[in-house]
Amino acid sequence: MKIVTLFSLILMLPVLATAGTVNDTRALEGLTTVKVVVDVNVGKPKLLLRRITLIDETYTQLLDAGARPVFVVAFRGPATKYVTRGEGHVAKEHLAVKKEVQGWISQFAKNGFSLEQCAIAARGQKVPPGDILPEITVVQNGYISLVAYQNKGFAFLPMD
Repeated sequence: MKIVTLFSLILMLPVLATAGTVNDTRALEGLTTVKVVVDVNVGKPKLLLRRITLIDETYTQLLDAGARPVFVVAFRGPATKYVTRGEGHVAKEHLAVKKEVQGWISQFAKNGFSLEQCAIAARGQKVPPGDILPEITVVQNGYISLVAYQNKGFAFLPMD
């Protein structure tokens, strides 16, 4: 009995060794391009920054997995205030986060992301379209963009 148990454990070692491997191989199988539209509307500074770093992490992991990521990041709601020029639109204690967000926006643009800001949300946040960062295209209605990209085969990724 002990020999059978020992033999069974030895046979299972390769399975046990790979059981802890973390990857997305099964999900990405057969994909060469991954199209994603991300809805960013959170206005809490630390949470917004965390969401943006998760977008970058997802993009990087897709690249590392051999997929070609195509990202559209759509800003609306309170997130709007963090994608504006200069130091306005946010409280002074949130300026450091705003500058980090601006750095990420610049990096996303360099990575080829399409970046959009909803004009309705900007109006609701009292942000003139001219105050939006130049890397970001102001669209008439962010909901239309989100729906249109999904109809074009983009996966919808909500961020609160």
